[in-house]
Amino acid sequence: MLKELRVRDLALVAESRVRFGPGLNLLTGETGSGKSLIVDALSLTLGARGGADQVRHGAERATVEGVFESGGAALVLQRELGKRGAARIDGRQANPGQLRELGRNLVALHGQHEHHALLDSDTQTELLDGYAGALELRAAVAASHSSWMAAVGKVRDLEQLRSRGQREQEFMRWQLDELRAAALRPGEDEQLSADRHAARHAARLAQLGQEAIDALHEDAIARAAGAVRSAAELDPRLEEQAARLETLQEESSDVAAELRRYGEALEGDPGRLEAIESRLAVLDGIKHKYGGSLESALDELRRLELQLGATEDLEGAVTTAQAERDTARADLEAAAARLTEARRGAARRMQKAVAGELAGLRLEGARFEVALRPAAEIGVSGGEGAEMMFSANPGEPLQPLARVASGGELARVMLAIKTVGADADRLPTLVFDEVDAGIGGEAAIQVGLRLKALGARHQVLVVTHLAQIAAFADHHLLVEKAPGPDGRNVVSVRELTSSDDRARELARMMSGGVTPKAMARAHELLDEARR
Repeated sequence: MLKELRVRDLALVAESRVRFGPGLNLLTGETGSGKSLIVDALSLTLGARGGADQVRHGAERATVEGVFESGGAALVLQRELGKRGAARIDGRQANPGQLRELGRNLVALHGQHEHHALLDSDTQTELLDGYAGALELRAAVAASHSSWMAAVGKVRDLEQLRSRGQREQEFMRWQLDELRAAALRPGEDEQLSADRHAARHAARLAQLGQEAIDALHEDAIARAAGAVRSAAELDPRLEEQAARLETLQEESSDVAAELRRYGEALEGDPGRLEAIESRLAVLDGIKHKYGGSLESALDELRRLELQLGATEDLEGAVTTAQAERDTARADLEAAAARLTEARRGAARRMQKAVAGELAGLRLEGARFEVALRPAAEIGVSGGEGAEMMFSANPGEPLQPLARVASGGELARVMLAIKTVGADADRLPTLVFDEVDAGIGGEAAIQVGLRLKALGARHQVLVVTHLAQIAAFADHHLLVEKAPGPDGRNVVSVRELTSSDDRARELARMMSGGVTPKAMARAHELLDEARR
């Protein structure tokens, strides 16, 4: 659940902290007050595109921060805009793509000015699968598809190997022998390069090492340790300093011994540099032939061992791989068939349920169907895709929703789908910006009822201009724009908690002014909504 949205220096918002609660959260305010700006700020925390032009005039950067409650713990998504943008997840550096990835599991945002996800065939298929409770069946199809593709690839590789003939196999064996003879070790070239550098400067390194040994053997630390130890026997307060000097004495002895061994190794093998150069030349040749690095050469070694191991009984290996491929295909087709059956049943139930909701939302005569379009080949999401068909008026033919729905119709179709699929929808927070486009009167009350019902299963955030919808709020947030201390307009948000405050806002929404008659009607709306 979204707990809080903190905004600083974003467009007209100097600084604001907006707290949200469970259930239905309504944002209202006069036209141009900045209601959609709050939704834009939330979008930025979820990875939406942003730029320096959104920074408040006179500020260096804008900051938006969304605080979510996830599994009982707080999750903080932060975004900064300015000359240099930044993103953070719980204070750790991130990027907008990572915010979007997290956001997909937190919030579904349906706004009038963005590309509507509902128009996308993949999204329509996902909505149907969620409604069908078939997400596990869909995951099983994806897993079976992956296994089948791997089996197909194995058969292809073996058949290619068989078609290459004896000469190609002999060449591959020669490559394998060369790589095995090289006795490659990961990181060997980097280690040898460091050894070569040391060998080239062996004389100077030996000299410096001996100087260090001589200095350590002057025994100054040992004398100091002995003196302080004697002093500590007279004054125990010096015990810690005596112990530290004794530790230093042991460390200096160890360092001197290690430097001595290092110097002896440098002097003990005068042919070391030549051997290193020779080995590096071998490794450079191998790297040049097999991908440019020891890692790629080792990968090629493993690949050749696998392929040539299979050639010992190539025909048998091909036959086995083909059988595995056919079994994987049968598993895939069975998994896809189970998903198809679930989709067919869900499509019939969904179109009936959504049609009923649309009638309640004052789209009388509108028709809605879910068509299943077979795919040319079974893919990771099954053997077909869903296409939602819509007709707004009686007598008009059904056409793809993406082609015929207006903005207001699309908002109501999405609301209807979300309402009938509320139990299956796994996203905790749903946001509707301008869901009331093109409606009023009784239709608005019906929209409010459905948003209230959604609020029983999800956290719902809605931007609305209609008092009939706002009356259903569990949390009513008023967005206001007023001159700030510097004379510039700033946007602020506050929750209306008393019935009188809410009634005044509903009265303003209905009539543009707070008159006794409007206040009476506002209280009636609140009472009707509570009932």
